[in-house]
Amino acid sequence: MLDLKSREWLPFLLSDIFEIKHGKRLTKADMKKGSRPFIGATDSNNGITNFVSNSNSSLDKEVLGVNYNGSVVETFYHPYECVFSDDVKRFVIKATSLSRQIYLFLKSAIIQQKVKYAYGYKFNEQRMSKQSILLPTDESGNPDWQFMEDYIREREEGLVQQYIAHAEQILRACEVGEVAPLRDKEWGEFVLGKEFSIQSTSSSIDKIKLTEGEGNAPYITRTDRNNGIDSFVREQKGYDVDCGNCITIGLDTQTAFYQPTAFYTGQNIQVLRSEWLNSHIAKFLLPFLKNALSIFSWGSTGATLTRLKRTKILLPMGESGNPDWAYMEQYAKVMMGQQVREYLAYVAR
Repeated sequence: MLDLKSREWLPFLLSDIFEIKHGKRLTKADMKKGSRPFIGATDSNNGITNFVSNSNSSLDKEVLGVNYNGSVVETFYHPYECVFSDDVKRFVIKATSLSRQIYLFLKSAIIQQKVKYAYGYKFNEQRMSKQSILLPTDESGNPDWQFMEDYIREREEGLVQQYIAHAEQILRACEVGEVAPLRDKEWGEFVLGKEFSIQSTSSSIDKIKLTEGEGNAPYITRTDRNNGIDSFVREQKGYDVDCGNCITIGLDTQTAFYQPTAFYTGQNIQVLRSEWLNSHIAKFLLPFLKNALSIFSWGSTGATLTRLKRTKILLPMGESGNPDWAYMEQYAKVMMGQQVREYLAYVAR
């Protein structure tokens, strides 16, 4: 396995490695819906903040998008055709015939500079041109492009093999035969408070009161990203940890996620539990639950505990007129199996 320590590393100016190009301002009012990614100064979704049909002078592909505003220095690789916000610079490698793997290696090198910059000290073009990054070199003291490509390719192949092993394990658990289509099931309205135990969390820790230090316990907040996980924290003495195998709901934001493991939470999080609940049933429930929560909004009409307990949700029924939990589990397993097979077919190309 290739080792980063096996090469000598030297500093190189970004302006020597890349041609730095501007993005172009495109307001929300001027955006037209389409399938072309619009790259903004975000730290998630590979920099994609919208999909548009617009085209302008920032139209590009096979580049790095580097934020100088917003989430400063966040960097993403864009092999596809897209347009760029004026808060994002386009970095094009000056050397010719370089691969995706090299762009990904350089992306990581640029992000290492993130600690120097912030919203009040932007990574503007002048600072970009003077900024150096460390790169592995060849015997002539030039960037060792081949080593960078081989290093990333080796890591990618390792991750693919891990994924294949994990996917095959999922498939074995999802081999449950045929399942009736949703349209063939009879559906009914059920009150959440009767089907689930709904309670406030055991922890409910304000973020500023968290004991510092990284750990393995998810800290769940009302965010709508990353399964509600804000960070991973160490044991919080003086607070009870919430057990897993439940659904967390963020009041005000109406977010809902399944939590498989023990966790801590921020404030205003409610927890749904049931003896029937497992990861597969939760996957089935969440879209219908989020739809039921859509009637709430921020403030006085938010999802309070009392309102949650009275909320009705549409679910498939069994012959007894109760929710058909067995069907939901089987349906989720079949859908998961189909999705994993599609992923494996893509990997095998």
